[in-house]
Amino acid sequence: MNSISITPGKNNVGAYINNVNLKDFTPNQFEKIKNTLNKFGVVFIKKQNLDSASYQGFAKSIGQPVIYPRLKGLDEKYPFINVIERKSEDKNLSFGSSWLHQDTSYLASDRPRYTMLMGIEIPSGQGNTIFSSGFNAYEKLPDEIKNKIENATGIFSSAGPIAVTRLEREKEMGIKSSKSLEAEHSIVKSVNGKKTLYISPGHLIKIKNVKEDEADYLMNYLVEHVNKKEFIFSYEWSKGDICLWDNLSILHMASEIKNCRRVMHRITIK
Repeated sequence: MNSISITPGKNNVGAYINNVNLKDFTPNQFEKIKNTLNKFGVVFIKKQNLDSASYQGFAKSIGQPVIYPRLKGLDEKYPFINVIERKSEDKNLSFGSSWLHQDTSYLASDRPRYTMLMGIEIPSGQGNTIFSSGFNAYEKLPDEIKNKIENATGIFSSAGPIAVTRLEREKEMGIKSSKSLEAEHSIVKSVNGKKTLYISPGHLIKIKNVKEDEADYLMNYLVEHVNKKEFIFSYEWSKGDICLWDNLSILHMASEIKNCRRVMHRITIK
């Protein structure tokens, strides 16, 4: 067996994990995967093509998979696997597109930590997932801004800018959403001693614990900052690929998909 190796993604956003088979991984390999996830925030593991049992099993090695309330499970045996399907006739926005975000930032202490996707049916040349590194974005902030937001908190809402895609999907599936949810979180977080920005532009509606006359300016500044090209990596999928990311340190969004079918299996993990 070749030794597992790590290749950073473009702009040092995330890392590819090479020479690993997730159907049969060793404790040492798992430790390297988890350490790389902590360091980079997102890992890319190409062409694994796991069956549902292996996929759900790998998720359980990372943490506790959770039922995602806004999406249906695959079946009774695999309730944690959500099918994210884009049909060729769909004309509306892709689920989670247009706004970088950190999943379920509108939940309080019980929000899930990790999101994992596996490519099931991938259209050629479309359907990339866009990632932005909160680690890199924080590191490149001017000291003046770092000082201003040191103790800042954000109000995150499920009725934030990204809600339009959620509402369209719920209408498609015949789901009527509950009332909007809101939570307050620190803007600056630490993962294994490394600071990261937690601002989820798709959900952020207000910044608190800063000078009142600077709150709107700082919110807009940070949203523009994490969207800068130098912090972005557009990941091109192949069938069977797995992407696993930490929502504390990585922002993501779907790219536009037109006139084609795309199917992903998603697991949310605490």
